[in-house]
Amino acid sequence: MCLGWLVVHWYRVCDGCRPWARRYPEVGVCPRCRHEGHLNTDGLCKPCLMAIRAEEDAEWALGLQEARPQPVQLIVGGMYGDRSADARPLRRPAKSGLKVGQQWWIKLRKQRAAPAGPPVLQAQVCGQLALFTVPRLLTDATVSAIVGRPVAGWEECRLVIEVMAAEHGLSVGWQRAIAEMVRLALAVREAEGAVQLPEAILRDLPSNGDAVRLVLLRAGLLDQAPEPMRFSTTNQPTTTYITAPAPLPLPVARSCRDCDAWMASGKRGSRCNPCRHWRELHPVGQCVRCLRSDLPLRGSRCRTCRLYQHLDDSGPAAVRATQLVIDLPHGAPGQAQLIPTAEPAPAEDEDKAVSALHAARGQEPLFAMRRDWSPVMARLRRRSYRDLPLTTAARALTEELDRLRRGRQDPAYRKDIRTLTILVYWLGAETVFQERDVHDLALLDPNLGAKRVCQFLAARGLLVEAPELHRDTDQVWIEATIGTLPPTVADEVRLWVQVLRGQGRREHEARGYDGIRRYLFALDPILTAWTSSGITTLRQITSDHATTAIDDLTGSPRRQLAISLRSLFKALRQERVVFRDPTRNLPVGDLKGIPKSVPSDLLAGLLDRATTPLGRLVIALTAVHALPGHEIPTLLTCDLNLAHGTLEARRGLLRHTLYIEEFTRALADEWLIYRHRRWPASTNPHLLVSQRTALDSDHPPVSMTMLHRHLPKGFTLDGLRQDRILNEAFETGDPLKLMRLFGITEKTAMHYVGVAHPERTSQLPR
Repeated sequence: MCLGWLVVHWYRVCDGCRPWARRYPEVGVCPRCRHEGHLNTDGLCKPCLMAIRAEEDAEWALGLQEARPQPVQLIVGGMYGDRSADARPLRRPAKSGLKVGQQWWIKLRKQRAAPAGPPVLQAQVCGQLALFTVPRLLTDATVSAIVGRPVAGWEECRLVIEVMAAEHGLSVGWQRAIAEMVRLALAVREAEGAVQLPEAILRDLPSNGDAVRLVLLRAGLLDQAPEPMRFSTTNQPTTTYITAPAPLPLPVARSCRDCDAWMASGKRGSRCNPCRHWRELHPVGQCVRCLRSDLPLRGSRCRTCRLYQHLDDSGPAAVRATQLVIDLPHGAPGQAQLIPTAEPAPAEDEDKAVSALHAARGQEPLFAMRRDWSPVMARLRRRSYRDLPLTTAARALTEELDRLRRGRQDPAYRKDIRTLTILVYWLGAETVFQERDVHDLALLDPNLGAKRVCQFLAARGLLVEAPELHRDTDQVWIEATIGTLPPTVADEVRLWVQVLRGQGRREHEARGYDGIRRYLFALDPILTAWTSSGITTLRQITSDHATTAIDDLTGSPRRQLAISLRSLFKALRQERVVFRDPTRNLPVGDLKGIPKSVPSDLLAGLLDRATTPLGRLVIALTAVHALPGHEIPTLLTCDLNLAHGTLEARRGLLRHTLYIEEFTRALADEWLIYRHRRWPASTNPHLLVSQRTALDSDHPPVSMTMLHRHLPKGFTLDGLRQDRILNEAFETGDPLKLMRLFGITEKTAMHYVGVAHPERTSQLPR
C-alpha cells in the first residue's frame, strides 16, 4: 500500500492503509509516484496526498499538466500521530462540483514569484529521519548561498553571540565570523529536519566549531553528545571562551613497559596486568639475563627472563633474546610455566653448510628485516655452486635460467646462474624473493649478478620489487640536496622542481631530472650562501642579490647560474609565490665561442681507424649528418627506413628527417647485420645497443661513454658535428639551407654563417 516499514505487526498492511483500502477500493497507478495502489477521488494514493500537504506541492494539488512525478518519503507503519488528516481529499464538494481550495492557488503564485536559486540546504519536514546519511561538504560557497535566507532560531543565537562577545571582550570581526557559522549550522538543522542539531554534525563546519557549539548550547538548539566534543585541530583550543580541557583520546596499541608485551588499544596504563601484579610482589632491580634495570625481580631475573631459566642452565646462549608476547584479555590461570630444555644439537660440520628453513608460498614474515648475507657467503665461499643440494623445484628454476642465458649468447650468464643457485638453496624455490636480498647478495662477490636475476624472477611472479632501487639517480640527488636547505626555502625549491616536471599551474612539456640536476647543481652554492646569511625565504631575494651572485663568475659558469636563477624565479612567479621576479632583467649573455673545424689531415682515414661497425655508423651520423651526440642513443630501429633512405630523429614532439646517402646506408646495413648475428634474441627497440643493453629487459639506451669509446682517439662528437655544419656554411652561406639540412634553429644557423662569412655581418673580426 504505502510502502511504509512495519516494525512489529500482525498484518501485511499498516493500520492507516486498511481503512483507506476499504474506503477507496479502486486500484490503479498513481500519476505522481507511478506506483500501483488504492486511489481516492482525486486520483492519488494516500502517501502522495500526505506528501503534497507536507511539502506544499501546489502543482500536484491543483492537478496541473506540467507537474512532474515526485518521490515519496519513507514512513514507519503505525506512527501517524496527528498526520492522518493530511490524507483528506484535495477537491471538496462545492456548488459547481468538486473544487480545490483557493489557498493552493495563492501558494502556487508565491512559489512561482520567488526567484529560483540553487538547491542548497533545503528545509525538510521537521521530525522525519533520513534513511541514509552522508557527510555534508560545507564550504565558503555554502555560506554565500544562504546569505539573506531566514533561518529559525537565528534571533536567539544572535543575542547569545552578543552576550559572549561582551563577556570576553571579543571583536566585531569575531562576531561576524561566528554569525556566519551559526547561520550555517541552523540551515543544516533545518535541512536535517531536526528540532535540535546533533553535536556530531558540527564536524562538517569549515571552522569555529567549538564556538558554534557553545552558542547553540546556550540557545537550547543543540543535542549534546554523551561526552563533550572538540572540533579544533589541537587538543585544547587557545580561546578565552573555552576553559574545559579536551577529553583524552583512547590509548592506542603499544608495548608493556616491563615485558614489552603487545597490548591492544583501549587499555589504560603503561603495563599489562601480569606485570602490574608482579611489580606489587617483588622488589625492583637489574635483571642478570637481559641487563635491564628498574624491573621487579625474582631470583635476580625479571618476569620475562625467568621463563628461560631452564634453557640457560642447560647451555649458556650467546644471544639473550625473548619471544614476542601479546597481552591477551583472557588466559589460563596460574603461574607461567618455564620453557623446557631440548636435546643438545649435534656439532655442525663446517664442510656441510646447512641452508635456512624454507618458507612456503604465501607465508610472510611478521617483521621484515634486511638480510645479512655475509655469514652465508663465508660458509659457501669454499664450495662450488654446482655442489649445493637443491630441491626439484629449485633445480628446475636454475636449469630454466641456464637454457635462457645460453640461448641469448650472454657471456656473463654464469654470474646469474651462480646467484640464483645460492638464493634457491638458502631460501627455497617456493618463496617469493625480495629484490633487496638479491642486490645485497650480489654486492658481496664480483662473480655474482643481480639485475638479470631480478628480471628473470619478476617475469615469473617470484619477486617483490623494492621501489627505492628503481628511482632515478638524478631524482634521488635532487631530493637529498633539497633536504639540506631550510624548510621554507626547501619547499620553494621543491615547487620549482614540480613546475619543471610539468606539474604546475600551466601545462607544458616536462623536463628530465638530468637537466633539473644541472640547474640545481649551479644553484646549490648560492642558495647555501643566502641561507647562511640569514635569508629564510626566497621572497626576500632582490635584484641586487641576483646581480651580486653572478658578478664574480665568467664564461659558462656565469651563464649557467644566470639561466638557473631565471628559471627558479620565473617558476615561483608563475606559482604566485613571489610577487615580482628579481631576475627579470638579469643579463644571461650569449655564447661567443667560434666553432672550430677539424684539421683535414686528422679527418683523412677517420673511418679506417674505427674498428667496429657501431663506431663507423656513429661517425657517419655525426660527421656527415651533424646529428647531436645526445640524440644518437635515442634513435629507434623502427625510425630507420633503408628502402626509402630516411632516418627520423625524435626531438620531443617534433621530428627531423635525415635523408641518408648510399655510404651511410651501407654502414647502417652493416651494423644491423652485426647486431642480429651478435644478439639474435635482443628485443631492445633502440638502434644502437651494447653488450649490457642488448639483452636487458628494461630496454635502456646506450651511454654516451660507450659512444666516445668507439671513436678514434682525439675526436669528440661535438667537434665532428661543428666541423660538418661549418663546412656546409662555407660552401653555401645560406642559413635556410642549414636549418633544413641539419634541423638547427635560426640563431644557430646565423651564428655559423657569420663565422664562415664575416664579411656579410656588420662586425668584422679584428
